[in-house]
Amino acid sequence: MGQLANPESPTWAEAPEAFILPPEHRPKAGPKSADDDIPVLSLAPFFDAIGESDKENDATSTSKDWGDVAAKVASCEEPAFRGLVADIGKACEEWGFFAVTEHGVPIALLENVQAVGREFFRLPREEKKRIGRTFEMHLGYNDSELTKNTRDWKEIFDWAVRGFMEMPESVESDYRSCKYSEATVKSYNQWPAKPEGFREACELYTAAVEHLGSILLGLVSMSLGLPFNLLHHCFEENTSRSRLNYYPQCPLSDKVCGVNRHVDSGALTVLAQDDVGGLQVKRRDGEWISVKPRAGAFVVNVGAIFQVWSNDKYRAIEHRAMVNENKERLSIPVFFDPDIKTNVAPVPELLDQDHQPPHYQPYNWGFFRKTRNNGNFKPLGENIQIYHYAL
Repeated sequence: MGQLANPESPTWAEAPEAFILPPEHRPKAGPKSADDDIPVLSLAPFFDAIGESDKENDATSTSKDWGDVAAKVASCEEPAFRGLVADIGKACEEWGFFAVTEHGVPIALLENVQAVGREFFRLPREEKKRIGRTFEMHLGYNDSELTKNTRDWKEIFDWAVRGFMEMPESVESDYRSCKYSEATVKSYNQWPAKPEGFREACELYTAAVEHLGSILLGLVSMSLGLPFNLLHHCFEENTSRSRLNYYPQCPLSDKVCGVNRHVDSGALTVLAQDDVGGLQVKRRDGEWISVKPRAGAFVVNVGAIFQVWSNDKYRAIEHRAMVNENKERLSIPVFFDPDIKTNVAPVPELLDQDHQPPHYQPYNWGFFRKTRNNGNFKPLGENIQIYHYAL
């Protein structure tokens, strides 16, 4: 049995039963077939279509006129680009997940944030707790997050792309009411004093991946037959956030999860895995398959917002993170989420009242995000889900 990299956290000694999953939800190794994995797509045809020969964008200057990009890709008839859009649509429809290569994010940025992330999690627990995330303060360090009301075997550090996270001050418990306070509260990024260069590494990395998220937003939109820039206005004051997930070695890796099965609530997630691996995706037939780590690639998945926007053509897929008895693991998701004022509903251009009526009533993202966030800190019964708004 392996030893914990940091025996103090997760705090197994305090309440080991909090981590143990019911037998039907305990992890197991996925199928071994090399062909049984998510699609892997190169974004090189996109950069060729917009005339950028240097595939690595300048991470310090990622602003882009998405209307100009939309005009270029709309008129591009290159088979490679059209094939990329079609392949993204197929991946979203059949898997809800795909991996991207030649994506424009400098690998040095990823390596830097991985290095400082590992240094941070090796700090004493009391030092990390100085920037602890709480029910009121939504950003910072935490080692006691819940998923499906079960304790995750992980430590995390969260920061917001815009420097702060804004949410409604309070929400009502009636899901379908979507009522929340007009007042909002802001949680600001908290940065540790150590290790040196931590903040800069995190901010540069996030800026580059946010830029990639905007590209993916447009390509997924195009795969639905929509304009590239139709949805970008929802992200001008986004609630996007980044996370360092640290999974210590686990003495009971067959009974707990780093993150229990769940569906991402936002629009898109862009994930970097290390070489240990551990991400599992639930296939259509109910089988869990392990996503192979690929050096320099990102794993992308559509969240519940895109399921609603697409009126169920694309579905947010359950996934989970396994832990390892012998190795620690680090993963870095960036959650690409809209403005809290965004009202989420099926895109009108995709609807036909005779053949394709809306499957969901509109709901407010700020209400949804605040309610889901509350459930990360204490059991609130069933987590809020988009099916609560199904028609």
